[in-house]
Amino acid sequence: MHPSKRIVSIQPAIMQELQQYFTPRTISFAQGVPFFPPPGEALSSMKGRIGEHGSHNYSPDAGLPELREALSEKLKKENGICATSNQIMVTAGANQGFVNAVLSIADIGDEIILLRPYYFNHEMALRMFGITPVLVDVDEEYQPVPDAIREAITERTRAVITVSPNNPTGAVYEPDTLKHINTICHDHGIYHISDEPYEYFTFGDTNHYSPGAGGEEHTITLHSFSKTFGMPGWRIGYMSYPEHLHDPLLKVQDTVVICPSVMGQFLARECLRIGRKYVDTFLCVMDESRRVMLSHLRELEGLDQIISVPETTGGFYFYPRVKGISTLSGRELAVRLVKEYDVAVVPGEPFGSTDGCYLRLSFGNVLPDATEEGMKRFSRGIREILFNNI
Repeated sequence: MHPSKRIVSIQPAIMQELQQYFTPRTISFAQGVPFFPPPGEALSSMKGRIGEHGSHNYSPDAGLPELREALSEKLKKENGICATSNQIMVTAGANQGFVNAVLSIADIGDEIILLRPYYFNHEMALRMFGITPVLVDVDEEYQPVPDAIREAITERTRAVITVSPNNPTGAVYEPDTLKHINTICHDHGIYHISDEPYEYFTFGDTNHYSPGAGGEEHTITLHSFSKTFGMPGWRIGYMSYPEHLHDPLLKVQDTVVICPSVMGQFLARECLRIGRKYVDTFLCVMDESRRVMLSHLRELEGLDQIISVPETTGGFYFYPRVKGISTLSGRELAVRLVKEYDVAVVPGEPFGSTDGCYLRLSFGNVLPDATEEGMKRFSRGIREILFNNI
């Protein structure tokens, strides 16, 4: 089989198809990034770092020692995870952390459980490496079903992946549910890969929970500065893991990237020094965009049940199912919305949703006024396309 045949996700093709229809008027709910930049104070400090001794060289493969020490403190304080420097690795984003983890724990022909709808890069990575993704559906509120996960485990299973707060649904998994999944993994001698790039983005009374707290011996936790401090272009993430995985992970890291950007690591260290209070100042604006989006979606939901959508309490996303439409796929509907109504969303097919017409809407990169206008376009488009049956 040609290696490219393993890559079955259609996400890249869909995004390219949508972007060709973008105009200066397009309001995009497609990309899941925050609207804010890294802290200005942290960016200013980078000017003095350029040319500094070591800034043009490799860092240690696992990351700068001072950054890893700061991350150890952060993980203990904010996540309840006890991790030494030999249990922390700085990566080129959380995606690279995922690649490191999978290549360290699984071989060709092994299985890893994905909850559907899934983050498409996870599915693509598994297939690229010849690992079988075993899909387990979440419930109607987009929460995991631990009993279904347990039933899907076989002798070839190496890990269960959870993403909370979730991409694409915006669901925040209940602590008891994550603890239950962690126990299942422990009992079966497999790993729990917990992907947590949206850990700072929860709303209302909802709180984020890291299942690695107390389960460090079999839990691999992935984090990202891209979302938490608005620095996706700097490509800095990190992971914590059982100490026995350090050497296998280091081999993958050295082979793939050697080390992440040194300047990016300097910036990450400054962001940690400033702390999450910087991010908290933007959450009220993001929550306003969330409420605007939810209000329009609820209006559509109450209008002949055009859509159904659980309320998101985390991340940047809503993931409505469009009902009463049998002639258009999510992909076709997304193309029509951007071409005819100048509003961009992502269809559900890349996330594994093939049992109906789903759309992912992100409010992370759009301010409230633009969200209001974009949702007016979205609502008008949904109504006209469905009611006119065209």
